[in-house]
Order: sequence, then structure tokens, then C-alpha cells
Amino acid sequence: MAPIRLALPGDGLSVEALARVALGMDVVPPALAAAIDQHGGHLRVPHGRATVLVACAPGDAAVIALSYSCPPVRLIGELADLGGPVQRRAAQTLRELELLAVAEHARGTGVGTALLAASEEHLRQGGCKLVFAKVRQGDRQVLRWYRRRGYLPATPHEPVRVSLGGAVITFDDGGDGYQLVVKSLDATTRVARMMASAGSYLTVARRASPVTPQVTGQ
Repeated sequence: MAPIRLALPGDGLSVEALARVALGMDVVPPALAAAIDQHGGHLRVPHGRATVLVACAPGDAAVIALSYSCPPVRLIGELADLGGPVQRRAAQTLRELELLAVAEHARGTGVGTALLAASEEHLRQGGCKLVFAKVRQGDRQVLRWYRRRGYLPATPHEPVRVSLGGAVITFDDGGDGYQLVVKSLDATTRVARMMASAGSYLTVARRASPVTPQVTGQ
């Protein structure tokens, strides 16, 4: 299996190339590559720190996959009216998986699944409770891939409601041609779809406790 590690100074060009593939762009702004070459896989961003993990080809130093996760900067900024404690709670417990990219020649080998699992574990250890990513609307293959790994896809424009220390926040895909996939990283909860008069929404629900079989003596 491909070794997975934090990005290191010197990985910038490899990360930039993978980001170009993931974003479908001929040119990617060089800021990410430059930041990685200066700071490695822990990058300062508004409201916290972003993490860049990479997978390398077995027996080789070549970077073949990357994940980039960070606090949901735009969402946290929109919570300013709710006060600093709510913003800090959001920064602590929510993460957006902004990029997950695998080099073409390495697809189908399981490296993407391994990198996603490693990213989730890294986030969980840092206190993250809920992670979400954006998938291009109608990309059934990618949506199915995330669903098989425990993510619940939201329909386009379907909101997600989360309780943060007594305040309930709501966010959605932003109407930019993508839709959300959402997963709880807390073993005691799951993401569920709820129905309301205004339509459906996703929220975090407590997992049902396993039923303990009753043993009756003879």
C-alpha cells in the first residue's frame, strides 16, 4: 500500500499538478505549492490550520495522491453575527475536504480510499466531528464513491443543519454547481436526512444503541 504522510517542503510542484487534475484547470494559483514548500503539510488559514496529506508510490518518493482539508472558512465568516464562541466551535468541530486527488495512473488501486481514511483519522484526532466535501452536481461515479465510504450526499441546494453549543447553523452547497457529501466522524452519531414542511435537510443524529439480547434462564 502507498505510504501516507504529511506533505513536506519540496512537495509543492507535485501537489500543484494533482490539484490541477482535481480542479480541472490548466493553471492553478501557485499559492498552495509555495505554502507547502515553505511550511510543509500544516498551513495557517483563517480560523485555524489546513492539513495536506500525500500518498507516495510504494518504494518511490513520487507523490501520487493528496488531500487538503481545512476549517470551512467562508461558513465560519458568515457566523460572525452569532459571536466568537460559535465561530470557534465551528472551527474546532467542522472541516471541509477541499481537495482529494489521485494521479490517473494510480486510480483503482485503493490509494484514494486509504488517503481518505487517513485524512478522516487525522481530523478525528484533532477534534473534528463532521466533515464535508463538494462534488460536481450529477457526477454519479464520485457521489457513489463517497457514499460507499460512509458519506451521505445532499441533493443540490439541500441544507445541512448542525448544533454548535446551543446555536443551530445551516449551510448548503452555495448554488455553484456542486453538491455536498457529509459524514460524521463521531462514532456515536450519523448524518441523517430529515423531512420538514419546507423540505428535507441533513443533520447529525444519535446512532441507535445496539439491542442487547435478553437471556432467560430455564
